[in-house]
Amino acid sequence: MKLLKVIILFIFLFVISMPIVYAEEPPITATSAAVIDCIDGKILYNKNMDEKLYPASLTKILTAILVVENCDLQDVATVSQHAIDSVEYGYLTANIKAGEQLTVEQLLNMLIISSCNDVSNVLAEHIAGSTEAFVEMMNKKAEEIGCTNSHFVNCSGEHSENHYSTAHDMVLIGKYAMQYDEIKNIANKISYRLGPTNVYDKDDRLYETSNEMILSGSSNYYRYVSGVKTGFTTPAGYCFMGYSVKNDMPLVSVVMKSTTSNSRYDDTKQILEYAYANNTIRTIAEMGTNIQTVNIKHATKETQKLNVILDKNVIAVVNIENKNKSVEPKIQLNNELNAPINKGQIIGKASYEIEGKTYTTNLIAETAVEKSKTPLVFLLIFIGILLILGSLRTFALYKRNKTLKKIRNKK
Repeated sequence: MKLLKVIILFIFLFVISMPIVYAEEPPITATSAAVIDCIDGKILYNKNMDEKLYPASLTKILTAILVVENCDLQDVATVSQHAIDSVEYGYLTANIKAGEQLTVEQLLNMLIISSCNDVSNVLAEHIAGSTEAFVEMMNKKAEEIGCTNSHFVNCSGEHSENHYSTAHDMVLIGKYAMQYDEIKNIANKISYRLGPTNVYDKDDRLYETSNEMILSGSSNYYRYVSGVKTGFTTPAGYCFMGYSVKNDMPLVSVVMKSTTSNSRYDDTKQILEYAYANNTIRTIAEMGTNIQTVNIKHATKETQKLNVILDKNVIAVVNIENKNKSVEPKIQLNNELNAPINKGQIIGKASYEIEGKTYTTNLIAETAVEKSKTPLVFLLIFIGILLILGSLRTFALYKRNKTLKKIRNKK
């Protein structure tokens, strides 16, 4: 029995002393790829992510961003003949008609789900008046998002030598887009049917997704992915932008210039699994944690000791090797903390640093601090004494003057 206990103890010590084994970087076919987390914005995987390549229809996610930021979904756009004729031969179109009136919501569904280039043009003209003016908005927005190696010359991703981006820039665009439920929800649809309109009385226009990662019957199905966009031209190769949530960790991935349609999905699975295997969400500090207790000046005896607490959870995406690493906060309290203080009042900040990133949260008062009335009482007593002494002196002067007056009168 003793020998069995010794063996179990030995095995236990051996297991906990083993180094953490990390997933190896995947051998993907894509020329360039990147994975970013949507909590901290950290790059969790990178292969040539700053290499300039052609984004093809991944471009339409930037177009979708400008749509949701500049339109109400119920706004109505009118299809122009120019928007239809501007699509180069060979690219997908939606079979929409000149003069047809469609809501922005209808157009956005066709844009994201079925990747129709004429729809991109209609939306661009609706928002900016022309596709040229819209492209200027695209480049400005890309810069605002943080893109540094991108240049767009159209709103759909049609090939041009001057229309380029990088995996790094595209994951930034994808992460930014995923803050909008309008885009996120549409990107997870497998089809969309357009009903009759003012110039087309049938409901036979069905738009189906080309994203096999959200098709449960496909061999490329991946249950954690819920969007976002495929892309392909011969110069661009096979591209894919994916949005994935596993273990409560939301990620955006991009692969550019994969070798085949299937390989872009396999590449995506591999880099997402690599990111999930090597990283985790960590709660560094919990809301309501008592950071320290301070004495507040001019407070009542009952309330002068104040607990300083965190006003929210401090959450980070960290490498698994730092899952349990100790992180001590840097505390900065406001100068001259004097009573009164309200419950929940911000009285300072706490900062936590891990993996080169600083997380800051407010420190608040756990309870109310009441101002002491003792100084006021002493002040009132002092003023009262001064008034009494003043009155006595005035009365003494009055008596003295009265006595002197009597003496003068006798003379």
